[in-house]
Amino acid sequence: MRALRTSGHRPAGWLIVSSVLAAVFSVATPASAEAPSLEDRPGVKVGRKAVRERGDIPRVEDGEGITVGRRSTFHPGAALALGFDSNVFFANPNDGGGIQRAGVLLPTAWLGLGNREVRDGVLQTSASKDPSKFDYNLRAAFGFRQFLSGNDNVRGQSRPQTVVDAHVEALPGRRFSVALDNTFLYLSEPRNYEANPEFNYNRLEDYLALSFIIRPGGGRLSLSASYLLEALRYTSFDLITFDRIVNGAATELKWRIAPKSALVANYTFHYTYYTACCSDPGSGRNEDNYAHRAKFGYRGVLGQRWVLQVMAGYGKGIYFLDNNGPEPSVFLLDLNLGFYPTPRTEVYVEGGRSFQDSLFGNYFKDLGGWLGAVHTFRWRMFMDLSAGVIQRRYAGIPIPFQDLSGPAPGQAAIGSYRDAAGFVREDILYGVRFRLEQPFGRYYVLALRYNLLGDATGFAINYVTVPPDRTPPPDFGAYTKHVVMLVNAVRF
Repeated sequence: MRALRTSGHRPAGWLIVSSVLAAVFSVATPASAEAPSLEDRPGVKVGRKAVRERGDIPRVEDGEGITVGRRSTFHPGAALALGFDSNVFFANPNDGGGIQRAGVLLPTAWLGLGNREVRDGVLQTSASKDPSKFDYNLRAAFGFRQFLSGNDNVRGQSRPQTVVDAHVEALPGRRFSVALDNTFLYLSEPRNYEANPEFNYNRLEDYLALSFIIRPGGGRLSLSASYLLEALRYTSFDLITFDRIVNGAATELKWRIAPKSALVANYTFHYTYYTACCSDPGSGRNEDNYAHRAKFGYRGVLGQRWVLQVMAGYGKGIYFLDNNGPEPSVFLLDLNLGFYPTPRTEVYVEGGRSFQDSLFGNYFKDLGGWLGAVHTFRWRMFMDLSAGVIQRRYAGIPIPFQDLSGPAPGQAAIGSYRDAAGFVREDILYGVRFRLEQPFGRYYVLALRYNLLGDATGFAINYVTVPPDRTPPPDFGAYTKHVVMLVNAVRF
């Protein structure tokens, strides 16, 4: 389930055409649609992805661009963001280290080159045969987050961020097409407790989908088959047990029942393999697993002002080596409803029910969604406001002294949990996202960002030690975090 809409300014008429054509006639990237959630962090705190921009790199909407060749456009840009983070380590006031606040300085730069736009991860290729034999969009964004604080541990969390996106399709709109979609990210993120800089959640991620599409019958039918590859690697030595490779496959059948509407059926398979050694109990290694998802639904327009995408189905997970933990058997639902009351306004609802493999426990199930609105004022100011609530339920969290090893001299261990009956953890994730942009002239943009994210849960970890070592205080899962930024940008 997509947690939050991140696309920006576009007039409502263009929005309807773009969204519907992308949903009905293009092939959505299975990797992005079913990828393991990046908000599934291995610590106590969860929900980070819910209200963040890609890679935590603030940028603004593209300008007119620089024409390259006959059909391509180049979009460079740079920004300097200055802001405040109310909770650097996602901490709870009852945690031992308390809450650390800091100013944030974040210079960023980005480059984009392509002959087609990308909206919601989908290359906007033509729905019919196009004179072009090659559609593409290549983007890269770079940033460096510098924390401004007198605390050495906080300043030591300052790190670069990188996102590289590539979307390519050969022979778009033809009877047979080939598409390649790949996203690479280097994300830097502090731990969920105050820690030395070498202990962090910094990681490398990659999501790839290679798709083959056939369109018999003049394009009324389309059938795609995709190979999926995903990789996750943490840079901290103590998180080696969370590194994983995911191989998979996906197929989708689309039947166009009206010019801008279609019935859709798809199936996705993921095989998740954790690369660390040692599958013995107590080693802390996560469980390899299969995940099957099958869904059927509708994508298209409803009248003149509504766009609907609804998919329902069934998902099943199989965990090979866990004799104690459960396996998911889940009703799946993806809902995306957009309403356009004026040519400059969109109101949308996004939500559903899903499951994902978890780095903490076997898997989690999500139920909930987001309500938001996008509006462009007459003076070109763009506003995006959304709020969301998601109920998350973890199953099969590690059993102390069985799935996890006990304490050793100088090393604490998990001894028990609070509010986790049956080794099930429940959270309520919530967030608010506000984005305001005002262009001045052709190149300069002044923008404001505000993100609220939090987790309302009673879950906590109790630690045990070997005497005479001091026992650490409990690690509480609940937290609240506010991030506000003023962005000065120049873009083309």
